[in-house]
Amino acid sequence: MTLLSQHDLWGSGGNSVVALPPSPGDVFVITTLFGRAVTVQPIGDFDHAVSLAKSFTRHIRPARPITIKVLCLSLQEAQAMGFVPDDLFANLAPAEEAELRQLVVDACRRAILNSPDAAIRNDAMNLLINMGELK
Repeated sequence: MTLLSQHDLWGSGGNSVVALPPSPGDVFVITTLFGRAVTVQPIGDFDHAVSLAKSFTRHIRPARPITIKVLCLSLQEAQAMGFVPDDLFANLAPAEEAELRQLVVDACRRAILNSPDAAIRNDAMNLLINMGELK
């Protein structure tokens, strides 16, 4: 694999990006390379994930062209495909659980404030209500 200079970015060298747009119920954006997940991001980062994948394909020249896949998945799909473990939250210490809870609350609040998608804002609001953060 060869990295290109910033002056040789016009073509993809045969590399490609395949992206499936988000569907209702999707919560993750999984980027795969060579059949392995290289990033797992929240659904709100879909456009950024596609942009990074496109940039990467322009910057490298492997011996054979590569395909980077950007997939949007629900929690159940991500677990069924092995990208997210079934027991993701098992055996957490109380401090770890509190930290994770705060991360979820912060992410939901950002989604409510910043997401242009009403369904995502509604899901984030419902999750905060179910967690007891809003009444």
